[in-house]
Amino acid sequence: MPYLTDYNHNGHFDPHPQYNLYHTLVSKQAPDNDTVWVKMMEKTLRYDVTGLPNNQQDCLRRIGFDGYVFDNVSEAQMDYALLHLYVYVTKNKQSDGSYVVANLGLNPLYNDYTHYAKNNLFNPSFIFKLYVHDTGEKDASGVPVYTVSLYGKVQGNFSAITFQPTSLHLVNPNANNYDATDITTNPNAAGHERIDALLEPFVNSDYQTESVVEAAHQGDINYSTNHPVLPQSYEQVDRNTNGNGTINLLPYTTMLTVAPKADFATWPMKVINPSPWQDQQGFELTVLTFGNVNFVNSALFAQNTNTNGGIALKNKVDKIYDPGTIIKLIRYNNYWIQE
Repeated sequence: MPYLTDYNHNGHFDPHPQYNLYHTLVSKQAPDNDTVWVKMMEKTLRYDVTGLPNNQQDCLRRIGFDGYVFDNVSEAQMDYALLHLYVYVTKNKQSDGSYVVANLGLNPLYNDYTHYAKNNLFNPSFIFKLYVHDTGEKDASGVPVYTVSLYGKVQGNFSAITFQPTSLHLVNPNANNYDATDITTNPNAAGHERIDALLEPFVNSDYQTESVVEAAHQGDINYSTNHPVLPQSYEQVDRNTNGNGTINLLPYTTMLTVAPKADFATWPMKVINPSPWQDQQGFELTVLTFGNVNFVNSALFAQNTNTNGGIALKNKVDKIYDPGTIIKLIRYNNYWIQE
């Protein structure tokens, strides 16, 4: 009988799970309250590997994984969440100018309401951020080559991230060729070996400050899981400082307060541009006005409209509401409908 290995005996994580409760990866502990970002992954995304020798095909076309996130090291955080990442490079150019499609999400399952005072209950204990960097190189199909980097953030000193993977989906640019020395691209490797290799920086890297991370990825496209996890509103105040009546929502805004600057007698609110998190069917935005803001009826309900971000008001006419008025806007297709 041959010796049993991960390669010939069950490729699903531990081949003998009865000896382990589960497979986990654990980061180092944050050294202080400012150095709180740890790199989890950095990988090259390439659509086409034509012309590359096999020993240089240490790249992927698609990266996907899910897993549970918790602390399990310090005694300060007991939140429990589900992390999802799916990112791939495509031949089709996206609206942001890149050829990369990404879906990054964090779904809190259990929130700990006994956090120590410095924690912000509007945010989960962990925040994740994905950076997409254009290397300037193009593959044989003319598609840009990218580097994707995933970071995780803890709330403060002594905290760590424990990641328990539940699924893994790694696709090579060419199924018949791969870099056998790179475990992430080797389809003969077991699942737990491939995700261990993919997330090797997560286990071994030191934490960094936010300024260092941002400086390293200046100009990169990025995605963040930072949005409210509790029912309380997160306010954004807009005073039409750009003078054109267009409001760009921040990624975490759930309540928008509009008020003129002192030198504005009145100003028209024409367009509200959502972030990707708010740009979904049924998203509800609370708007509080302090007067002298003219809500422009720039969209028609259930009719084709070219006004992306426009507002369909109930009475179908522009209106200046009394100070202190609160209205609800529902995201519908590419515009907003007054509730």
